[in-house]
Amino acid sequence: MPKINQSTETLILDNNGEFVSKRANKTLSWGVEPPYIKFYLQDILYLSDIPNKHESILYELLKRTTYAGDSNGMEVIVNSSLKRRIAKELKFKNIGSISNALTDLVKGKILIRKDVGIYQLNPYLFGKGDWQDISRLRLEIDYNEIKGRTFRAVCEYKDPEYLKLAK
Repeated sequence: MPKINQSTETLILDNNGEFVSKRANKTLSWGVEPPYIKFYLQDILYLSDIPNKHESILYELLKRTTYAGDSNGMEVIVNSSLKRRIAKELKFKNIGSISNALTDLVKGKILIRKDVGIYQLNPYLFGKGDWQDISRLRLEIDYNEIKGRTFRAVCEYKDPEYLKLAK
């Protein structure tokens, strides 16, 4: 979750000094980007128990993925036209190999199926764009889709009036 680093309010006055409007600006901090290292696609596939033959298809999908800050962050739309283009670039005989790879990549939690023909990169494995946008995508993950992740929240209330109501 972002933290407010700075909050400023500006009062707008007309020529007579009369109040016209108020503008508030908040500077948010999404925290620092976690440390990262270079990780190779073949190794991601290996650790997810996905055949290496899907590496070239994954690479083609990565090239076509949107940035995290876009309206549909880190997504790629895979229709039959794109499958044909990728098959042609990779010199595949048909698009069946691409369909099989997509199925395997979803099973291996490399991609998240958002809708028919729409896939999102797993933001815990990939990042394309600014950290604050990638961080937002991580918060939006449906943890039922990616099993094995556990998270915990601690709530602290400092308002004495709230504490009286809670008792």
